[in-house]
Amino acid sequence: MPKTNIMKMRLEKRCVICEKRAQEGIMIASSLICSPCEKAIVQTEETDELYNRYVEKMKSLSSQYI
Repeated sequence: MPKTNIMKMRLEKRCVICEKRAQEGIMIASSLICSPCEKAIVQTEETDELYNRYVEKMKSLSSQYI
């Protein structure tokens, strides 16, 4: 049976940073960080406005296991 768009959407996970659906990225504690967000996080300087937003989003990953 060929995959349909509906089937594809179910296979995708939601990125914990941008909250968009993606198939590729890194999985951390069963949560996905999509490839574009992964690149953005790595390239963001500590002085950048987005840095604190990324830190807060990443904290939500660890709070799942506390």
